[in-house]
This record gives sequence, structure tokens and C-alpha cells, in this order.
Amino acid sequence: MDRIVFPWHDTPWRRLTARAGALPHAMLLRGRSGLGKTELALRFAGWLLCEAQPKPAQAACGRCPACNWFAQNNHPDFRRVEPEALAESAAPEAEAASEGATSGRSAAKPSRQIKVDQIRALGDFLAVGTHRAGVRIALVRPAEAMNASTANALLKALEEPPPKTLFLLVSSQPARLLPTIRSRCQAIDVPTPPPEEALVWLRAQGVTAPEDALAYTGHAPLAAAVESGYSELREAFVSSFSSGFEPVTAVDRWQRFGNGEVVDALQKWVFDGVQLRVGGTPRYFPGHGGTIAASLGHASTTALTAFARRLAKARGEALHPLNPRLFLESLALELARLNEAPHVR
Repeated sequence: MDRIVFPWHDTPWRRLTARAGALPHAMLLRGRSGLGKTELALRFAGWLLCEAQPKPAQAACGRCPACNWFAQNNHPDFRRVEPEALAESAAPEAEAASEGATSGRSAAKPSRQIKVDQIRALGDFLAVGTHRAGVRIALVRPAEAMNASTANALLKALEEPPPKTLFLLVSSQPARLLPTIRSRCQAIDVPTPPPEEALVWLRAQGVTAPEDALAYTGHAPLAAAVESGYSELREAFVSSFSSGFEPVTAVDRWQRFGNGEVVDALQKWVFDGVQLRVGGTPRYFPGHGGTIAASLGHASTTALTAFARRLAKARGEALHPLNPRLFLESLALELARLNEAPHVR
């Protein structure tokens, strides 16, 4: 299967392929979210496993038996370790969990963490020799989804790696990894492309209003291309603040989006408000500085910063709120109170 090649992957791809002659035991692809790091890791894994001779420079051949197995996700020398919530096989389960079980019992939601049993299950994979006399690859993503037990299990495997084995770790938050794990990986940085390059690519994908999409996703082009509901959420937010903020009415508009998406939008709105206070310009809602300033006009910078910390905590709560409607209303009311009366800056 051909994989998308993003223009900003050229430099990290050259760095990856340059190591093919003397592969390390572990590599860490790191960079902000929305840059296609997993696609890059898969492209590299497929290229390493490709059996074409000579090996193509830019991608796997796509025709040899190894490429066919890899495209069908059943190559014997490749394992993909990720949270159940991200695995393709978990999609029906996730849908059932969101709708609720018809038997009256709540179905367990797919885990958002990589479980220690998933790392331990690699033992059988690592215990035998490679099936195709090449390299054996274990892709772990996102690596920051490991808890302490899982991370320590992986560390043990990294400390005593079998020959011809490559661990490919992908992370948007490498600082959350154990320092001992990071020290055992060769790091490959996936850079954020310049806005001009990202906009050219987004226009080629047919993305409408690419400037707004890129700004809202924090200059992450892949996120801008795949976040289908961002423009509706962005419009709902701007509308909520354009003619006086009324919390209940605002929540009526926000409720059709996921709680996590709403909290993310609130964080961006408040961030832009703080930016304006220190003489900057809006990063996530460009062109709406006046609306942002009016909506937060009476709130002090200290109060906005405190509310930003509250929203950071709310990101975790958004995954499993006891009452989604009340959860959003409480945040909207807190925001409204910030602007009720003048505060000391």
C-alpha cells in the first residue's frame, strides 16, 4: 500500500534511511501532534521490511511478498503496539461503548493507555528469530501512553534487545517518557513545516479556509486536514462570544461537539486572550481579536491564567464526565464570572 509522503518528512526520512546500514536497537520519532509521525514510522518500517533488490530510495516497492503482508497488517516480523482506543479493531467496541450496551450494563471503553500486558506479549515475538532473515520491528505509539509499569516493561526489553530488532517509538510528548528510555533511543525530530509550505499542501488536499485550519490546529498541517469538525466548532465559539456571552445558550451550541474538543477550544480562546494582554496577536482565532478582547475585557491576566490551569485539569475530566451537560455549563459559568466586573490586573 502506498503511503502519503508529506513534504516536511523529507529531512527526517533522509536521517532515518541513513541509519539503515547500522540500525540502532531503538529510535524515537518526536515532534508535535499533527505532523504524521506515525505515517513516517510506518513508511520506514515498510521500507526496512521490503525485500526488493535494490531497495527503492523513497518508499517500499509495494509489490514484493513482504510489502503485501505489511499492507495487510500481517507481516510476521512487524508488531504494532498502541492503545485499544487507537487500534482499528477497537472501533466497533468504541462505538458500542459510547452508545451504551443494550443489556443495561455499560460496555467497557477501549483503553487510552498502552497496557503492560501488551509489552509483555512482545516476549514471544522477540524470543524467536526473524521469519524473513531481515529485521524485526516493534512500533510503539504514542509512547507517552505508557504508565509506569508499562514503561518499565519496555525498558527491560530495550536493555536486553535481541539481535536484528528495532523498536520504533513515536511521541508527541517525549518529556513524559522515562529518561532511561529516551537515553536508549536515537532521536529523530519531525519538524513543524513553515506556514507557507503547510498551506500549499493543505490547498492541494482541498481544505477550505486552510489559513484558519492551520491556525486553529497550532500549525499542525495533518491535524488541519483531518479534523472535520473544527470549522463548525470554531464558528460556534465565535458566535457564542460575538453578541454577549450567555453560558446556557453557549453550551446549547457546544453540546453537539465532544467535551474534549470544547475544552480544547476554550483553552485556545483563553490563550489568545492572554496573548492580547501582553501585546501579542491571536494564534488560534486570528481575525477575532476584538471579539476575544470584548469577551474577556474585565478579567485580569492573573484570573485568565488561573482559569487556563483549571482548563488543563478539565482535559482529563472531559473523558469521563458524570454529566456532560453540567460539565460544560460549569466551565461556561466560570468563564462568564471572569468578565462580570472589573478586576485588578
